[in-house]
Amino acid sequence: MNAAITWLLPRASAKSIEDIDTALSVAMFSGLGLLLSLSVLIIDKYTPGEWF
Repeated sequence: MNAAITWLLPRASAKSIEDIDTALSVAMFSGLGLLLSLSVLIIDKYTPGEWF
């Protein structure tokens, strides 16, 4: 991932690339959690029974 960031931002420092990489990891983790939560809500709507 660092190679792609370095290619897009050739004058970026190593610290800023590390910050971008960290922010991207957090965003992907949050997006995955949101997708999982929404899928549970959608499945719960169409599946009989109580999950929680």
